[in-house]
Amino acid sequence: MTTVRKTDNNGSASGLAGRVAEDMSDFSEKARRVFGDSATHARELAGDVADQAVRGGKQAAKFVTREVKEHPLRTLAIGAAVGAVVAAVIMLRNRED
Repeated sequence: MTTVRKTDNNGSASGLAGRVAEDMSDFSEKARRVFGDSATHARELAGDVADQAVRGGKQAAKFVTREVKEHPLRTLAIGAAVGAVVAAVIMLRNRED
């Protein structure tokens, strides 16, 4: 938004510099307000995401605990299979080096 100001120095260099400084001050104040609001919004969003991650982690822990109690042999078999896959990948990577 451009505003027209009356000056009594008839376009002198110092008058021009003063107007530029004033415009820059206005611009920086507007930017500070906009980015300040954005930073607040980003901080709130990050907090919400962290809260959801904590809730998800708690739900996952409850699920795993329940599954281990209800199906211990299945859980053991899955763990052994995952361990075997990880060991195979490590062995293959070491063979290529």
